[in-house]
Amino acid sequence: MKRLRCTLALVMALALFAPAPLLACPNCSEAIASSAQMEAEKDNTPAAYNLSIYLMVGVPYLSFGVVGFMIYRGVKKNEEFRAKDGHQQASSSK
Repeated sequence: MKRLRCTLALVMALALFAPAPLLACPNCSEAIASSAQMEAEKDNTPAAYNLSIYLMVGVPYLSFGVVGFMIYRGVKKNEEFRAKDGHQQASSSK
């Protein structure tokens, strides 16, 4: 119970001292706001910038995830190979 109170107090303290949400740079905020006004022109430049930012942020995570999965799979296969090889060596030495 004491641990729960400490955790709750810590979360509340962090919530009180959390920074306020940041605003976009002036050019980005104007471009996104003006895109709603220029619906007739169909200028998709702000949307394209947003998608490119998502791409730049997402590709490293995806790359690290794929490499991490390949390493994990290699380690598992190596463990299986060593277990199978150790079992064969134990049976042949008897």
